[in-house]
Order: sequence, then C-alpha cells, then structure tokens
Amino acid sequence: MAAEGFSYRMRPATVQDTGAVRQLAGTTLSHPEGKGRREGHRAAAQRGELLLLERYDGRLQDWRVCAFVEWHIRVDDVLTIRDVGTEGDSPHPGMAKQLLMELMRSLTPAQAAIKVRTDATEWNQIIRSIAGFMLEGTEYRRPSWFNVWQWTRESAAEAARSGRGSRFRP
Repeated sequence: MAAEGFSYRMRPATVQDTGAVRQLAGTTLSHPEGKGRREGHRAAAQRGELLLLERYDGRLQDWRVCAFVEWHIRVDDVLTIRDVGTEGDSPHPGMAKQLLMELMRSLTPAQAAIKVRTDATEWNQIIRSIAGFMLEGTEYRRPSWFNVWQWTRESAAEAARSGRGSRFRP
C-alpha cells in the first residue's frame, strides 16, 4: 500500500538505488542525446546529493524510481544542479519541475545554477518555466554550447509577484 495514500514520494537515494537510476532515463539533463555513462550517481548517493522521485506501482505492490536530481550545495549556500532525469525517452516536465522545486524548498539556497546544452530544447523549456530561473548567458565546452541559468531568492519572489513561471516561493 502507498504511504499515507500518496502514489508518489521523494527521498534521498542510497547506493543501492544507483542501478535503478542508471536504467531509468534514456535522456538526462547532462546527456540529452541519451548517450554517455553516469558513474557519478554512486558518489552522489554516498554524499547524500541525489534525490529520487518514486511512484507506487500497484501492480507490483512496490515503489519504483521514476525521476532523479543530482546536486551539490556549497557552504555559502550556492546550489549547483548537476543532472536531472525522468523515466521515458524524453524528459517529463512535471516530474522534473516537482523534483527541482522540492530541492529548492528543502535546501533554501541563496542562489542556484544549472547549465543546459543550448540544443536541449525540452530541458531549457523546463528550467525556463520555474519561477526565478533567468538565462545569464552561454558558454562553450567542447563540443557544445550551454545555456547558463541562475536562480536567486529575489528573482523567484519577483517572478511569483509578476506571475511568471511557476508559483514557487522560497
């Protein structure tokens, strides 16, 4: 039975979850083309920097990982989003936004940064739709261009007041 009647939950990942995370996504924020190896998830789980979204599967009577976010926060409260992935061949906007907004709510960073390949249109749309994320510029890292998104408490509050993006309030 699902806990308290909910069909989904969020929780920190354990090292035992890394296999499920690895098999989960065809595309992720850091690998939008679906290729690449994701060995870093094990280290992130060990550091407590991997958050999972799980869905209760009534048929299997068990919880199943359906999305993740890997992050790092510095001692000065600057959050870096390293990777996000959802089940399926393309990103699921609702799952990705829910995880990112929960991470922001729980960590309450002073600011956050995320880099998204400029050709990863779906991922850029997801980040753009979250209140407070502003495109700061672009940078080149071989072999791709990346959009650099920044978030601050002030920009999130301003976006919420003006009705832009989601209704997230820090």
